[in-house]
Amino acid sequence: MAFSFHIQSDSEIPASQQLLDQLQFAIASHQFASDQRLPSLRQLEMITGLHRNTISKIYRELEALGLVKLVPGSGVYVQDQRQSPATPPQAIKEPSPQLQTIFDDAIHQLLEAGYSLPQIRQLFIKAIDWRFACAAQVIITVPQRELGAGQWILQEISQAITIPLQLVPLEALAERLERITAATLVTTPYFVQAVAAIAPPNIQIIPVTLHDYGPELAQIKALPPNHHLGLVSFSPGILHAASTIIQSLKGSDINLIVSTPEDSPRLCYLIQRSETILCDSLSYKIIKKQLEKLYPRLIHQPQIILCKNYISKTSLRLLKQTFETD
Repeated sequence: MAFSFHIQSDSEIPASQQLLDQLQFAIASHQFASDQRLPSLRQLEMITGLHRNTISKIYRELEALGLVKLVPGSGVYVQDQRQSPATPPQAIKEPSPQLQTIFDDAIHQLLEAGYSLPQIRQLFIKAIDWRFACAAQVIITVPQRELGAGQWILQEISQAITIPLQLVPLEALAERLERITAATLVTTPYFVQAVAAIAPPNIQIIPVTLHDYGPELAQIKALPPNHHLGLVSFSPGILHAASTIIQSLKGSDINLIVSTPEDSPRLCYLIQRSETILCDSLSYKIIKKQLEKLYPRLIHQPQIILCKNYISKTSLRLLKQTFETD
């Protein structure tokens, strides 16, 4: 099993919430691939100690979020989040024999459906032109409460690809799209279903895969018992998910303090109490400034673990292929 599930019975977070958050994180960070079968109720029951009825309810919640699909008699599978226009082909000059076969099969099926070669050519040209039109206007969208995560996505994409980007709250998206004939919407797997419910057919949707945080989690696992760890992020959702994952891994062995950068009193308390601080790149400069102010009063200087990535390298590569014009 690629992802290890941990339930801390002494945690303040209910065991069912721990498992739900861990499953969401594993899917969003692509530790379970699209269409991959998830652990059965019996497997998770043995691993977590939760009753299979509770696990079944969690899977139904994930299905309602559009993250998994329940196949009767077969199991639970990761829902393919990729929209058909959101998966660009590999950037290669000559197709491999396998890709050439896929291309040839598509043409053959269209011929069998009654299309002529000139018509097939027009279909391909129309599809490619539509993608170019969508790439001309790129909008990052997340709920208002998660604009911190949206800012992080915007920063990472801007650093990787030189394209105009806009950040629009999900609550304002419908009104924004009324004035648009073609665009690309970038969001996370957590919100893709809500975005798809708003976006008309002329809009391309790309759900990015999240960074798996393997190195960061390894550092946290290595922390000694009773360690004081601070978590700082602009995103309440990231704080909640990270808290659940960390407490599931460490339980009572960790003393966890969380804060947003805007909450100055809370942030100062966190810095003074923490031996290690885990933060996103947007919060880093604010933490460093507060550290400088508090330095004369600090008993010890906390170590800062900077999470540089929110989006996976694979997603950034695919975005670059989607939007590059050369």
